[in-house]
Amino acid sequence: MKLLPAFVLFALFSIAAAETMAQDVFWSGSRYQALSDASVGMSDCWSVFGNQAGLAGIDRPIVGGSFQNRFLVSELSTRAGLLVLPIQSSVFAFSLSQFGQIPFRQEKFGLAYARRLSPQLKFGVQFNYYRLFLSEENRSVSSFGTELGVQYMFTERLVVGIHVMNPYQTEVKLASGIFRYSSRIKVGSFYRLSDLFSLTSELENDFDDHFILKTGIEYTILEKLFVRTGVSGKPYQLSAGIGFQVKKLTLDLATTYSQYLGNSPSVSFQYQF
Repeated sequence: MKLLPAFVLFALFSIAAAETMAQDVFWSGSRYQALSDASVGMSDCWSVFGNQAGLAGIDRPIVGGSFQNRFLVSELSTRAGLLVLPIQSSVFAFSLSQFGQIPFRQEKFGLAYARRLSPQLKFGVQFNYYRLFLSEENRSVSSFGTELGVQYMFTERLVVGIHVMNPYQTEVKLASGIFRYSSRIKVGSFYRLSDLFSLTSELENDFDDHFILKTGIEYTILEKLFVRTGVSGKPYQLSAGIGFQVKKLTLDLATTYSQYLGNSPSVSFQYQF
């Protein structure tokens, strides 16, 4: 009977992994989640989880945090934090994410570097340290991975981005077999249709024959209030959220809806010094 809770958690994780397919279990802030995570062309502090090239251009330190309750199951919740430090013409960022709870928990620690190579071209790289804890083996196993990203500004309103995560297979060996971390490539764009309306989209591939198309829309109300929505598939998933800014503090709320497993609400914040 002692193995029953661990088995239930593993079954839940397997369902979640099948639902998200090539997507990572480590999610970003609520702004990106509301936009169906179509973030490869976007530029803010949460680019540390989307496309590190988007960090280039940040000129002040930022701290942030995020929490998502996936499918309203606490054992599948994700917590994340970040710290962005611009130093002269370079930007450094540290991020951490934790998915799940004991007896099955994943952790990811990232160190990112971003720089503007030209007025139009931005580049970013991140080194990740993964740690996986399994209570049945009474130990933690770890591995390393990398992420690379570029963004090119064609015009003041159009940005195109490419992001590659773990181009080589990152994995750890367990007593029950081999656990593999996500490997994927994303190509997309961010287009500002007007001062109030923006459109973001991307195509994600897991280095196999599985593709996911994501699209998100963001509308600015009263300058400091934002309304967002997005859709992705297949499997199909809807998302929506709001954000508002109070001086140097920004708060975002979002929820994603899976046609099979239900809602995943989230909240995040960021503070710019």
